[in-house]
Amino acid sequence: MEKPCLLITCRAGNEEWCTEEIGNTIFPYDPNVRIERTRYPGLLLVYSKLSPATAYSIAMRREYGFVTRIIPVMVYGETSDPSILNKILDLVKDGERLKLRVRVRGKRGLSEKLWNNTIAILKKKNVVHDPSSHTCLYVEVIDDHFFIGKARC
Repeated sequence: MEKPCLLITCRAGNEEWCTEEIGNTIFPYDPNVRIERTRYPGLLLVYSKLSPATAYSIAMRREYGFVTRIIPVMVYGETSDPSILNKILDLVKDGERLKLRVRVRGKRGLSEKLWNNTIAILKKKNVVHDPSSHTCLYVEVIDDHFFIGKARC
């Protein structure tokens, strides 16, 4: 199963421009970079040989006209395997304060359950959800897959 390294958002209708911006940024480091649209407007996945951390670092060095958000995909898996959420513990430090951002696309009724499960997992390391934190933990669901990353808000 090929794993995306970045999840990119942009305004609906700007996907082509957004693809070009991200593609031009990553291409010098990976000429085989591939950017795919999802079935959701304004949502793109970046596939590259680069690690999520490296791709994120490169992507964040530039200003964009069409890219809205860049999320490194540090944990990727199927929603049928809820143990994937436990990998969040590898991303956070004991006692850390961060802003939790949960977004679910394509699965009705999952948002609240996912929020509560993630908060419970974070409590295992005394991590506190702090809406004023400049570090975000992104837990995204797109259809049948988890995309989880930690980055600047």
